[in-house]
Amino acid sequence: MLHQFKAILIYYKALATWSFLATIILTAVIPKIIPALLTKLFLMLIYYWIINDINMRKRIGFYKMVGVSNLKLVMHLYLIDCILTCSFLLVIKCYI
Repeated sequence: MLHQFKAILIYYKALATWSFLATIILTAVIPKIIPALLTKLFLMLIYYWIINDINMRKRIGFYKMVGVSNLKLVMHLYLIDCILTCSFLLVIKCYI
């Protein structure tokens, strides 16, 4: 279980910059938690669709070596992203 979580965190490092950029844009447009989480869910659904593509699966298949399925990967990435997004938005709301 710990190896799977480490693989997911390693994979999230690559997406963290894009996720943070999306969070900043969402904060500028709509600084509310629910619309931000719904937007991130939509982006994760698009990401799930992308990693289910055969050509893409060959390029990013290292997380499969530790037994993480595509759905499990996307669910964990979304949960990590939700926690970070909510934390960021709550800190920003304190100053706005």
